[in-house]
Amino acid sequence: MDIKIDEIVKQVLSEAGAAGRSRKAFTLEKKFAYTGSEMGKTAVLQSPENYELKEHKLPEIGGKEILVQVEGCCVAPSDTTEFMKEKRVGQAVLTGQQGTGVIVKLGSTSLCDARGNVLKVGDRVVAVKKAGGFASSYGGNRTGSGQAINGWFSNYVILQAGNQIYQVNDLDLESRLLTETAIAVNSAVQRAGKLSRLDMAGRAVVMGCGLEGLMAVAVLKCMGVYDIVVIDGDESQLKLAKEFGAREAIDYRDKKGMAGVLEKLKRYFGGHLADVVFQCTASSLGRSTAKRLVKASGHVCELGYVLGKGKAVSKYYEESMPVGGRFYSSRDYEECFEFLGKAAENHIPLYRLITHRYLLEQINEAHWASIREEGLVIAVFNR
Repeated sequence: MDIKIDEIVKQVLSEAGAAGRSRKAFTLEKKFAYTGSEMGKTAVLQSPENYELKEHKLPEIGGKEILVQVEGCCVAPSDTTEFMKEKRVGQAVLTGQQGTGVIVKLGSTSLCDARGNVLKVGDRVVAVKKAGGFASSYGGNRTGSGQAINGWFSNYVILQAGNQIYQVNDLDLESRLLTETAIAVNSAVQRAGKLSRLDMAGRAVVMGCGLEGLMAVAVLKCMGVYDIVVIDGDESQLKLAKEFGAREAIDYRDKKGMAGVLEKLKRYFGGHLADVVFQCTASSLGRSTAKRLVKASGHVCELGYVLGKGKAVSKYYEESMPVGGRFYSSRDYEECFEFLGKAAENHIPLYRLITHRYLLEQINEAHWASIREEGLVIAVFNR
């Protein structure tokens, strides 16, 4: 009997998380004014592969803290890794790190964000990871004296105001949720662009139209690059890439093979090869292919490991993280927010990157969808 292990694994994962297949679009209910009598609700990892929602009284906040009503949080690779652990010591480590929400209470009236903007009730904020501090500077979802907190997988979160909080009232909910994805790709693409002296007349190729690839196309478009060619084998993803700003799309399944790809590429680029290729796959085959698409003095930028998406790179992603998380500077975040603003101005549909949307009560289903590697970005929203 020919036993196909991969198919068996996929079947088991599919059955285990079958409830996660429901992905009907929904809208968030209108939030009522904060009264101070609300109860906190936090998703706590009680056992492997099992979050449970715990209710608790919201604690008083300190003079340098803010209380944020959570609007949503993306499921990150580190969240899925923690979800699958068979053994853990004490409470689960920090989970739910890519979130956003609205300030409902301030510890004092003189608190500012990283840019010096005075914070006020009603401001939309994101908390970021920077060198010199812990991820997002969480003050706590304190369910008891000294207990660990569980990040943005909650209805409220307490944050330390200061240099790790950004007021982002001009960004929509999806753009705010995509901050950590956007900064990872934007920083890498910007560096590669400077190295390759990529300007408006430059020629760029993006190999792979997954999350990294589509975001890279959006960044290049906002940089003013016109000649962007994407290469993939998925017609729907190629079509989406053109909506994000790609000028031409090549399906690598062309019957002429690599020769056909090169022929089309040179035709699109006026007989030239690319100045820079953004390889958004993690395979060695992808690296060798990328080198054939770039001119002799050009560069290949590997984006396959940037987001740590997928089982094939999750181990690499976790082991390559600096202690305390992947850090970015204040300038990186400023450039990221500038890019997200330009993307909105250019009507680039970044919201379509969030392909799976769940409510907080469906958090286990959201993680199973991540484990099955479904879609692009999976997010958990609050009502």
